[in-house]
Amino acid sequence: MEVEFVYGETTWKGLLPKHLQKQGLDLEEEDFYALLEERYERLHPANKEEWIKESDSQWNDKRDNNQTYRVLNALYSGEWECRVCGPVPKVNPQPAARLGALKKMGYVIGSQRRRCMTCGKSTMHDILIMLPNIESRFAHGNELRAPMSGNLKERIKKVLNNIEVCFNVKRQPVELLIDHKFPSQRWNTPESNNPDNMQEAEIKRKFQLLSNQTNMWKSRHCDHCVKTGIRGDFMGIRWFYKGSDNWEGKTPFDEDGCVGCPWYDLAEWKEQLLAHLYQQPLK
Repeated sequence: MEVEFVYGETTWKGLLPKHLQKQGLDLEEEDFYALLEERYERLHPANKEEWIKESDSQWNDKRDNNQTYRVLNALYSGEWECRVCGPVPKVNPQPAARLGALKKMGYVIGSQRRRCMTCGKSTMHDILIMLPNIESRFAHGNELRAPMSGNLKERIKKVLNNIEVCFNVKRQPVELLIDHKFPSQRWNTPESNNPDNMQEAEIKRKFQLLSNQTNMWKSRHCDHCVKTGIRGDFMGIRWFYKGSDNWEGKTPFDEDGCVGCPWYDLAEWKEQLLAHLYQQPLK
């Protein structure tokens, strides 16, 4: 998907991976937007030199006759490069097989027909997107998420009344993302099937609706919890109807350890908080 990232006076116009056949990557929309902030930080120009250094360290053979490495090196600008007049055809005039090999190794390379600002022709361009090896970052999650049909997505939004649960406002279906209450960061077994005739009770147990922004908030809190064992707050409110600040699952993959956290089930958490407040006198 095309993006435009602004870093001070520098602008990067490129692509971010959502579906990559060679790497087996197929992100749901909610997952794509949840990663957007992290990817923005990773692609900061200040990280470019270190990324290239790390990439080069993985190559034992960087000789001139290593055509695959030469194509990679020609793309180290991190910008769109023309296949007619850019650096790639100078090292390999037919780079398709080498680009495919790099993708299988985990490199993220986007290709697109564009108007070249140098030769003025409409040509294929390639861009190296300096993200971590896509296989190591996503292989685990790809195998665990069950597919979900368009019909089921439509049903889920209807069952949940198109309510964005963080701010409790009704939105257009296109503005809503279907969020798994139990965050995928803690999955270690495949998700149960998502049949089109899923029972309403199961839909309400398993999912909630968020916007792009609130989904990113949840993802950031869950990432921090996985790394530190400290559960997230809700807009500065640190209260849990079950458990404490510390994530207390029996294993790192125990869904019960998430129960009581606001981001696990925002509607339930708000109901529990109101009940708790009304039972106590205001101070």
